Amino acid sequence: MNEDLDVQRLPYMPLQIERLRKSKAWLRCKRNPEIAFYMVNLWMRAWHEIPAGSIEDDDDVLADAAMCSPEKWEELKDDILKGWDRRDGRVWHSTVIEIATEAVGKLRMNKSRVAAAREARGVQRRSSVTDIVADSVTEPVTDVVTDPVTEHEGKGREEKGIEDKTTSDDVVAVAPSITQDFAFEAQSIRLTAANLEQWRKAFPHVALEAELWALDEWAGTKGNKWFTAVSGALAKKERAAIDRVSTAAAVRDRGGGQRRADPRI
Repeated sequence: MNEDLDVQRLPYMPLQIERLRKSKAWLRCKRNPEIAFYMVNLWMRAWHEIPAGSIEDDDDVLADAAMCSPEKWEELKDDILKGWDRRDGRVWHSTVIEIATEAVGKLRMNKSRVAAAREARGVQRRSSVTDIVADSVTEPVTDVVTDPVTEHEGKGREEKGIEDKTTSDDVVAVAPSITQDFAFEAQSIRLTAANLEQWRKAFPHVALEAELWALDEWAGTKGNKWFTAVSGALAKKERAAIDRVSTAAAVRDRGGGQRRADPRI
């Protein structure tokens, strides 16, 4: 086991639905649904511990992590902790460790791809500024350079008969923006600290980093329009989150309601 396994940067834990539904642990939860609440709380706590997949082997710590009263913990802990192993003063859950190890592998692979892409861009920049514009950032640079010219100077140029084109000075002026550091960097979605903070303020009800990772592959299909596409997707999720909050508040103000029994249990 990896004693340094760390997935604290991931705000979400993958849930393997069919694997869980077919497990003996979930069968026990069907017979006693209360156990499921405590088990899931322990999994979530273990996910963000270091090493991931483990928790200190102490009844007070474990009861607190499970959000269980000390009295109830003494009664149910043997059932709750089935599937956990004890060693080195901690309890370990092999499935959480397995999923965390896979997640770390994917993060490292993505980081390597991003680093390779960044190095490739660096080689192109060092070869010539022209190569940067032609091969790497044609649309972004063209948008930055030509939009002001088209909107503010286009009419004047037409009157003077000046051809609208990008000069070498224009390229040098915008090229340094390509080298900036990113506060969030996935395969397709790359955001500066300013952009990330703007979205965080614009979409306060959304788990921003988690949604960005989930949207990254889809964003790659949008080409240079990914920023607008992702912004629209986040806005939709923000509206949905606000609707859920409003609905919950309305139900609470009405005094709640009777919950129907789950026929599956």
